[in-house]
Amino acid sequence: MTMVPSAVGGGSIRTNLKDVVADHIRNLIFSGQLRPGQKVDQDEIAEVLGVSKLPVREALILLENEALVRGVPRRGVFVAPLTPDDVRDHYEIYGMVEGIAARRAAQNLSDAELEKLADITSQMHKDDLPERQEKLNYEFHRAINIAGGTPKLLTVLHLLSKTMPARFFEIAGGWSEIAGDQHRQIEAALRVRDGAAAEKAMAQHILSGGEYAVEMLRESGFWDNETE
Repeated sequence: MTMVPSAVGGGSIRTNLKDVVADHIRNLIFSGQLRPGQKVDQDEIAEVLGVSKLPVREALILLENEALVRGVPRRGVFVAPLTPDDVRDHYEIYGMVEGIAARRAAQNLSDAELEKLADITSQMHKDDLPERQEKLNYEFHRAINIAGGTPKLLTVLHLLSKTMPARFFEIAGGWSEIAGDQHRQIEAALRVRDGAAAEKAMAQHILSGGEYAVEMLRESGFWDNETE
C-alpha cells in the first residue's frame, strides 16, 4: 500500500498483465472507489481493462495475499478491512528498508549518478504532469535502490512495493510539491555522502507518504463507516 511505485523492475508479459489488473484494483481501493466490505465486480473490471477473467482472478489472488481483499465462498471477493494504522505500518516498514538502501547509496553513487539525481529532482520540481512526475519519481527511487541494494534487499523492496498504488501522483493531488521538497533533502544528504542523514530523510519521506495516504483516504470517505 505505498504510494511510491515499484522501483526495482522486472516481470514477464503474463505477470505484467496480472499486475496491471492488480494495480487497477489497488487504485480503486486507495482512491475510495472501492471501500471496505464492498464486493469486487470481476466482470466489470475485466470489461473496463479489456482482459479475460483469468488475469482478474489471478490479480485477486495476489491482493488476497496482500490482505487487501478476501474471498467468501459462494459469495465472491470483497475489499478487506483496512485501518489507518495498517496503512501507516506498511509505509513505515517500506521506509525503513528503502532507508537502508539510501544509507548505502551515499557511499556507492558515483559523481555522475549524483548529478543525474539532482537533474531528476530539478525536473520533478518544474514538471506538473502527473504521468511525468510518476516517471521521475520512479527514476529517483530506482537509482538509489540499485546503488544501495543487495539482491535480497531489492527483492524485499519489490515485494513491499507490489502493495502500492501505481499512480499516486495522479490520485493524490498536492503530493508532488511535498515529494519534491523531500527528494531535495535526500539528494542533499547523498551529495555530501552522509549515509545516516540519507537514511533518515528517506524513511521520513516514505512515512510522510503514508500520512498523506491516510488523510486522502479519510477525505474520500473511505472510513466513514469504520471506527479507528
